[in-house]
Amino acid sequence: MINKGKRDILIFPEFNNIDLIENIRKKYDPLYSLVKPHITLAFPFSDEMTNEYLISKLTHLTKILKPFEVAFKGISISQDKYIFLNQILGNEKIIRLHNLIYSNILPTHLNPQIEYIPHITLGRLDKANNFSEEFPHEFKTTINKISIEQIGENEESIIIKDIYLKE
Repeated sequence: MINKGKRDILIFPEFNNIDLIENIRKKYDPLYSLVKPHITLAFPFSDEMTNEYLISKLTHLTKILKPFEVAFKGISISQDKYIFLNQILGNEKIIRLHNLIYSNILPTHLNPQIEYIPHITLGRLDKANNFSEEFPHEFKTTINKISIEQIGENEESIIIKDIYLKE
């Protein structure tokens, strides 16, 4: 419950075959029922910034962005045992957006010791298990919105605002 009450900035990709992701998350992610599969652009933070100010800043920042394609395929396991669905298309756009958010809106929250690698978290392994499932699926979509989220009392996702990218 360390993130309760914090906000973050996410992309909730909408895939035709998202049920395949959800089936894996159901097994490995305790937050499965509380938050949809997502790409984290800004990690959970707390500060004095109002929601209105954050919405205004992010809306202004995204005016330069157009909807873009992304694709995910392949599994990797982080050193701390998180299961990642790897991004294979659109990485540079996600990284650029992440960097713009931290340089223009959240500069004091950036941890330069953490390398940002776009992915969708599928869950986490405990000490007793290994991930050995076949997962050859590819997931493609167009990203056309960014969400500001509040993390609720029980770690549930509460969307403050969806900001749409303009054509």
